[in-house]
Amino acid sequence: MRSYAEEHKPISPLEPIFDAKWRFMWKIGERPSESSDNFPQVIPADFPNWEEKMNKWGNKLLDAVYQVAEMTAVGMGVDKSTFTQHMDGGAHLLAPTGSDLVKNDIGAIFAGFHYDIAFLTIHGKSRYPGLYVWTRNNKRL
Repeated sequence: MRSYAEEHKPISPLEPIFDAKWRFMWKIGERPSESSDNFPQVIPADFPNWEEKMNKWGNKLLDAVYQVAEMTAVGMGVDKSTFTQHMDGGAHLLAPTGSDLVKNDIGAIFAGFHYDIAFLTIHGKSRYPGLYVWTRNNKRL
């Protein structure tokens, strides 16, 4: 069990807590044929052009992540493909989230304490309080 200073402890009233959200994982980019993530793409009802929009948005985000990975490598003084060569064919996922703000009470946890599954995670700006990350020394930011 990790040790956290009181002001940096993860906040979750229950263990485990089920998130009050809908998550639509969407695979982005080319997958190797031997890939183990062969689950179907989920297209929610009543979203016109879902596939086109997810592919367009997801590929823009993936391009941004590749640029960040290359800039990080250059900044570290290593070949710019040091990280991106390991990203090709990876399990890149776009994970749009839906939240029913009528059904859930104020203070509902839409995404409880969790670990991300990838080398890099990118997402839009959090417009509401409560998005935190923890450093390796267990400091909450």
